[in-house]
Amino acid sequence: MDEDESKSTVDSDFINGLRERLNNNTQDSEAAIQLGNYYFDQQVPSQALVYYAIALQINPAQPGVRTDMGTMYWSNGNFSYAEQAFKEVIKNYPGFGNAYLNLGLLYRNIKKEPLQAIKIWKELVEGYSEDAAAEQARKFLAEAFVEIN
Repeated sequence: MDEDESKSTVDSDFINGLRERLNNNTQDSEAAIQLGNYYFDQQVPSQALVYYAIALQINPAQPGVRTDMGTMYWSNGNFSYAEQAFKEVIKNYPGFGNAYLNLGLLYRNIKKEPLQAIKIWKELVEGYSEDAAAEQARKFLAEAFVEIN
């Protein structure tokens, strides 16, 4: 068995184990999240979205899952759903920095609204400067200021 076949077998066993957990306990949010994350990492948005939706149905109070869901909507070309997911996280979990980063990137790269992106990133930097994502927001702000000038 070569390295690719070995990895495929390990991945298959991992996925089947998580699916079995979820089938045996439909409230196993962690299994749903792990499945969503697996498909996120494999860049299979349609599958990731299914499992993130299950995880959020079990427990909607998961800003990281909703942000990842927004990223998968974006990857799938569903930009309005991505925007909605990021905005919902910011509204309900205002200190969750990754949602600000992603929403700003969506405004800058997809909607071509750099001033709106700047506004979003400034909210993060000014309101939640200790958040780990604030440093990245500062970098994005510097880039955006160069782009608009």
